[in-house]
Amino acid sequence: MASAIEYRAMALEHHRWAGMCRSPASREEHFRLEKELLALADSEEGLHGACALEQASNPAAVAPVKPQ
Repeated sequence: MASAIEYRAMALEHHRWAGMCRSPASREEHFRLEKELLALADSEEGLHGACALEQASNPAAVAPVKPQ
């Protein structure tokens, strides 16, 4: 599974390719793919951001301490 950074890099590639397209249909396709990839990146960040916040607020849930 790709990370948010990888999705953003792919979106940037499509934005660049859209700028090089002569065909309006092809340009629109690259812009559509760019939007989809950015949405995936946002959702991926949201998932990992929620997990990071939960772990920060409850450190015992991350690594339970074994009694000695």
